[in-house]
Amino acid sequence: MTTEPVEPAELGERLQREHGTLWLHRLKGDPYAALLCDIDEDAGPLRERVLAAGPLWRSGAGSWVTADPATAAALLAHPGIGPVTVLPGEAAVADVRVPTALDALCARLLDAAGSEFDLVTEVAEPLAAGALADVCGIPEDELGRFSEALAACGVAQDAIVCPQRLATTRRLRTGLDELRTLLAGAPPGAPGPATVVVAARTGADLVARTVLRARLPLAAHEAGPTAAAALRAEPPGWIVPLVARTDVETGGARIAAGERLAIVHDGGPGAATAPAHRALAPFHRALVETALTALADRDARLRPAAPVVRRPRAPLTRGPARARVTVPTSPTADSGSAGTTTPQDPPRATAFPAAVAPGAGGGEAR
Repeated sequence: MTTEPVEPAELGERLQREHGTLWLHRLKGDPYAALLCDIDEDAGPLRERVLAAGPLWRSGAGSWVTADPATAAALLAHPGIGPVTVLPGEAAVADVRVPTALDALCARLLDAAGSEFDLVTEVAEPLAAGALADVCGIPEDELGRFSEALAACGVAQDAIVCPQRLATTRRLRTGLDELRTLLAGAPPGAPGPATVVVAARTGADLVARTVLRARLPLAAHEAGPTAAAALRAEPPGWIVPLVARTDVETGGARIAAGERLAIVHDGGPGAATAPAHRALAPFHRALVETALTALADRDARLRPAAPVVRRPRAPLTRGPARARVTVPTSPTADSGSAGTTTPQDPPRATAFPAAVAPGAGGGEAR
C-alpha cells in the first residue's frame, strides 16, 4: 500500500504501472494476477486455477501463492513468516470490545432507514462506525468526520494486493491522517488506527452479505446460529497477504526475507484466516447477530430494489458498495421470492450465493 508522501504525478504513474503489470500477467495466463485484477464476478474458477498451479508457486505478480489448505496452514504457523501490516507504522490489529449500546444503535438506524434503503451505506457501515466510535470515545459531534475517515480508509486491505486509483489512494492518505487525529484523544486501551480500519470495513461487509443471504424473516432465536454459520462459511478476506521475515525454505521453495506470499482460499470451515480477522471475530459476530436480531424483531422481509454492486479493485474483501432493498408493506408481497434477499441474475452485479441459515442450503461502484 502506498501511503508515504509522493508527488501526485509520480504516484499516479506508479499505480498505473503496477496495475498494468497485473493485467500483463493476467493476459499471460497467471491466475493470481487475474484474481488481483478483480474483473471476474465469480472468482471460484480462478481460485481453482491457483490451486491447480501447485502447492506453492511464484506468480508473475511477485508473490509466492498457495491455495492448498495444508500449505496455507504451514505458512501461517511458520515462525519466519508473518502477516503484512495493514497500515505501516501502526500497531497490529487487535480485538475490539463490543459496545453495550449496539442493539439500540442498530434499532435507530433501521427506524431511520424507512421502507427503502441502501443496506450498505445506511445500515451496515453506520453500524460498524457507530460501534467503533463508542469504543474509541469519539464525541457525537465528531461522528461524521470519523465515519468519513473510515470510508476513505476502507480500501486499505485491498490496497495491499491491488493498486488503487490515484484519487482513491489520495483519499486513503487524507482519511488516515484524519483518523489518526481523531483517535489521538481515545481512552487507554482503545483500538489503534489499523484495528479500527479493518474492523469497520470487514464488519460492514459481513453484516451486508449475511443479511443479503439470510432467509428472512428470521425468528429471534435464529439470529445467533445464522450469524455463526455465515462467519464459518465466508471469511472477511479472500486473500491472506504474508511476508517472509527471514530467509525461509518451505513447501519446496526458498523464499528470501522481504518477499511476499499470499494464501488464496474459497471459504468454508477450516479455511485459513488472517490473524487480524481472527482477532476481530467476536466483534464481527456481534455486529452480524445484532443486525439479524433487529430484523427479526421487526419480522422484516427485505426484497432487492436494485442489483447489488460490488466495490472495484477489491480482490481481498470483495464486499458490496451498494445494496438497495425494500421492506414490503404486505407479508404476502413477492411471495414467489420469499425467503431470500438475493437479486436473481443481476446484470453486471454481484449474484450472492444462497442463504446461510439454519435449514438453508449449503467506495466506488463499478
